[in-house]
Amino acid sequence: MSADNHKSFDNDLEQVRHKVILMAEMVCKELSDSIQAFSTRDQESASDTVAADTLVNASERIIDDQIIESISQHHPVTSDCRQLIAALRIAKDLERIGDYATNIANHSMTLDQLDITGEEQRVIDMGHAVTTMLEEVIEAFTEQDAAKSELVRQQDEQIDELFTKIFSELLTINSNNAKLSSSCTHLSFIARSLERIGDHITDIAEEILYTVEGKFPQDKRITADETAFLK
Repeated sequence: MSADNHKSFDNDLEQVRHKVILMAEMVCKELSDSIQAFSTRDQESASDTVAADTLVNASERIIDDQIIESISQHHPVTSDCRQLIAALRIAKDLERIGDYATNIANHSMTLDQLDITGEEQRVIDMGHAVTTMLEEVIEAFTEQDAAKSELVRQQDEQIDELFTKIFSELLTINSNNAKLSSSCTHLSFIARSLERIGDHITDIAEEILYTVEGKFPQDKRITADETAFLK
């Protein structure tokens, strides 16, 4: 790659990073708003959160197109190409997080009409923990900080454990009180969405590690118990 071409590529890469950060901030607000709507049982806010996902989806397409164009135009070397591919994957993870935030808002609108189970606050706390993870991984991406990325990655086990405890408790509540069946079901889906968001945040952290260090972590993370969903 010539000096001029490399300078042009660097400009492209910086634009891609900037767009990914903007998209991540939009997704973080979408997630935070969905948790707030659930917490306050605010149907209007939940509906606004669902509508906001359209912009997130559009952002992913813009990033994808720019990355493909940059690779086609500049034919970057392996290390440079790795950064673009990581950004592509991160944008996809962010898009999926936005989808799950939309799911949370949709279930919240239904829960607004249903009875309280007693597990709502624990789910809200889980939501705040996941939102903090997302904020921290955005910071790690902005700074290209491998150490911060690893700290985020290690938090996912706590999220998985929270999900397992909440789901187990909801099963017990459902067994003891059939009138709360619908509430338990929708609350379970919200907790499940939060657990999956945690997984996508962890994937982003691993992409940052891949970009900075040139390799993915080798250890296998413990995942939540999903067997009840497969029955």
